[in-house]
Amino acid sequence: MDSDVIVVGAGHNGLTAAAYLAQAGLDVSVFERRSFVGGASVTEELWPGFHFSTCAHMIHGLPPRIIRDLNLYDRGMRMLPREGYIRLRPDGTYHGPSDHDSPRNRTHRSRLTNGERADARRYGEFKRTLLDIVTPYRFQAPPPLENVRSAIAGTPSAHVLERAIYTRIRELQNAFLSTDHLKDLHATEGASVGRNPLGLHFAYGSINRPDTETGEAHPYGYVEGGMGAVSDAIADAAREAGAAIHQDAGVDGFLVEENAVIGVRLENGEEVRSRITVSNLDPKSTFLRLMPAGSVNGRLRRHLEGLITHVSCYKLLAVVSEAPQWKFWDGDPEQPYRGAITLNASRPEVDAAYDELEAGLPVRKPVISFSMPSFADPTLTQPGYHTASVWIYPAPARLRRGAWDDVREEIAEGIIDQITEFAPNFRSSIRNYVFRTPKDIERENGLTDGCIWHVQHAGEHLFWNRPLPELSQYRAPHPGLYLCGAGQHPGGEVSGIPGHNAAREILKDLA
Repeated sequence: MDSDVIVVGAGHNGLTAAAYLAQAGLDVSVFERRSFVGGASVTEELWPGFHFSTCAHMIHGLPPRIIRDLNLYDRGMRMLPREGYIRLRPDGTYHGPSDHDSPRNRTHRSRLTNGERADARRYGEFKRTLLDIVTPYRFQAPPPLENVRSAIAGTPSAHVLERAIYTRIRELQNAFLSTDHLKDLHATEGASVGRNPLGLHFAYGSINRPDTETGEAHPYGYVEGGMGAVSDAIADAAREAGAAIHQDAGVDGFLVEENAVIGVRLENGEEVRSRITVSNLDPKSTFLRLMPAGSVNGRLRRHLEGLITHVSCYKLLAVVSEAPQWKFWDGDPEQPYRGAITLNASRPEVDAAYDELEAGLPVRKPVISFSMPSFADPTLTQPGYHTASVWIYPAPARLRRGAWDDVREEIAEGIIDQITEFAPNFRSSIRNYVFRTPKDIERENGLTDGCIWHVQHAGEHLFWNRPLPELSQYRAPHPGLYLCGAGQHPGGEVSGIPGHNAAREILKDLA
């Protein structure tokens, strides 16, 4: 069963790389430990008739060129609309997606002053300029920082790049935003990554920009049938091109000879050899778990151990008998169901959450992002019910004392109570729920520390540094081993870009 190429892990990036490599005529074998493909982009039937995207929950970075190259729409991927976020506050105020759009800004509760809107425009322009700088490098191995600097030397953009690299987000907010009200509106920027990450964090948003060649916009929203439909469509493209996808076939380790990776050993003991091995796993799993002892030098090991993966999240998935009735929201009554509700989103609340995280304690009042996918996609549920998908952050990957399994129910009940404070009918409407801790996410999805992006989108780990300078070109220091997971440029989310770019680099090396 030896192959030209082995792909370890059938996450969406691994499948994307497999599809492109198979289309180029290579013999490709994909090995996946679970009985289904998709990695973190999956749909699971948690109860009969109720389907959930159990990790990734929406699309907002899958490029038109990948959709077109792999014919994903023709393979059954269908996009459904999703609107933006509404931030509810316990004092009865809220911020809605039209806050900065004066003609649509109709209620006193969400209104910004003219000065606040001007501040927000200037701040938005700063972030857009940064994205203009980095977006052209989205579909290639990231160049060294010096090359990016040279490309914009002498332009106003040069100052924006330097400011983003060396200034933290809250300092940028303080410089651009003149009121506490406006700073609170932006309090969750970077909050899933760290308390106060570097401004370069915003550059990760390049995955959402229109195609620089065609101007095509990326799709944004839910996928009918859940996120597994995306992975299934990519897998179909890979199989059609000739790739073999082996499920229930976990990889136990790499085969290494004279520092070169020459294949894999499966969990059943079988050895499979290849010219090229591509890891879709996170960098820590790739090098610290699959590489034989002594094959990773001490310097690289130390750098890998220092990667920022300790900030994780919770996930609440529930079947409810009725939609939440949100207090305070007096806009379009259906808008919260078309988008998402965010709770606990002020600066003091984010700070309190990170105080607990940094102490190794379970975060008891995190940021809560509540959405209802079945409102857009009735195929997910039985008639008369809805599915609720709640992304909750931050949470420590590991507790200083005790185990996540021992506090799971307590934390879940506390989160449900907090949602019920804003939607009094929520608790009584729940018919079934599961609550996933960082440890559950690690176990279920094979993600070290439950870090859903493999490595956090901190400024220290983006572009020329993703995940580390010595690993940023999709190549390992071990000949024959390549990297295609979300830990590579440009980062996480269900974009397929790391898989696309890794395949591109492999084909260049084989040419």
